[in-house]
Amino acid sequence: MEFSAQLSERYDAAPRSTEELSCARPLTVISNRAPYQLKRQAGRATRQRNVGGLVSVLDGMMRRSGGTWIAWGDGEEVPVAVGVPPDDPKYSLRLVALTEQEVQHYYHGFANRILWPLAHYSLDRCHFRAEYWRAYQAVSDKFAQAFRDSLENHCMVWVHDYHLTLLPALLRKQKPDLAIGFFWHIPFPASPVFRVLPWREEVLRSLLGSDLIGFHLSLHAENFLQSVEDVMHLPIDRDNRAVRYEGRWVQTGVFPVGIDYRGWHDLASRPSTQERARQIRKEIGAEHIVLGVDRLDYTKGIIERLAAYERFLEQNPDFRGRVSLVQIAVPSRTGVDEYRALRRQIDESVGRITGRFSFGGWIPLRYLYRALTPEALAAYYGAADVALVTPLRDGMNLVAKEYVASRISEDGALILSEFAGAAKTLTDAIIVNPFDIEKMADCIRMSLVMPEAEKRVRMHGLQQRVRERDIHWWCDSFVGSLGRISRAPVG
Repeated sequence: MEFSAQLSERYDAAPRSTEELSCARPLTVISNRAPYQLKRQAGRATRQRNVGGLVSVLDGMMRRSGGTWIAWGDGEEVPVAVGVPPDDPKYSLRLVALTEQEVQHYYHGFANRILWPLAHYSLDRCHFRAEYWRAYQAVSDKFAQAFRDSLENHCMVWVHDYHLTLLPALLRKQKPDLAIGFFWHIPFPASPVFRVLPWREEVLRSLLGSDLIGFHLSLHAENFLQSVEDVMHLPIDRDNRAVRYEGRWVQTGVFPVGIDYRGWHDLASRPSTQERARQIRKEIGAEHIVLGVDRLDYTKGIIERLAAYERFLEQNPDFRGRVSLVQIAVPSRTGVDEYRALRRQIDESVGRITGRFSFGGWIPLRYLYRALTPEALAAYYGAADVALVTPLRDGMNLVAKEYVASRISEDGALILSEFAGAAKTLTDAIIVNPFDIEKMADCIRMSLVMPEAEKRVRMHGLQQRVRERDIHWWCDSFVGSLGRISRAPVG
């Protein structure tokens, strides 16, 4: 186990900048989502940046390191490859074109009607269809072909998330000495749940084509290793979280993703953002504002949260007329039946609560079904006295961290699900079981009556944790660890 022991060093010792890495150039990032949406208009390519802290920081990293980013090209007649930025290209963005059937079977099918519900323990929502698996394989081959077609002298590859689990093995076959990192961004389920997957061995073998597999939590890494042991009967070094496979060690690591803390804090500090936050409070007209922000997904616990808020209003008539819940739901996967059904459920809950409790000019609940810009979102974070972040299960949840970073006066309160990955480090939050409706209702009251001094102590601790492990730390830690592993001797 000498080689594996070399990999047991703490990951917080990783370099702070990809510029410090001996193998930082060139780098290939492969993800389902692209940093930009590209379309042809009047014979020329136009670019619109996709919103999101992860794609933004990876874009910044790629501009420093150079290389290639391979992603799904969503849209018709997208160009095969473009330079980013267009006026002074630092890296190449290569787009993988998919047919409509591939989108339906690979993305909406295997990724989001099999792997997504499986990872979130929603087995009743899984649709194990062979045509989904075939499309998933075919699309993986397309991504591998895009990698072959790129002209870079690849040094390291970083593959992202459950959409592309088959890629590591395909890339390893193409280039055996390639340094391959894979990051699993969602929960990895316990072995008895994962083993329900009919294609469990194929997925595990493909993932083991990596040199380093990253997870947000130790629990997820352990679930993966247990699944490998149960399905493939391979030797596991649990002390170092490593697997011996095909004559080499495959390392797993724990890298809890962060946010761009400084970016969110600075955005919240802008006079325009603070003015918009004051306008939001005036428009809502309530003494207290409770905020929920989620992608519309059954894993986010929106139905349970609304039930808890309704129970809170039942039990606390003294707060009627004084508090309003703002629930922002970002449209997601509108082509999947389960998501359309969830939207109807939410609409019914919103209608019931507003119908039961509204009086005079007071509206107990504002529901916004739309995506917001970071500027608009920062204003809502600044306006809210309480953030209610209660997913039923979540790999990390960055909304909780964005809210914390946006509280420039170190005030406000965070109610956080114990089943969000963020709860492992954000221990100064009010931690709640999102399935316990009564307890959630109690926590809403607790957050509203908590003394200001206690709120500030809690928020100070939360901000310190979010600031220390931001998204730049996460990115540099993973790439730095992959670089060290790829250079370690195989024994």
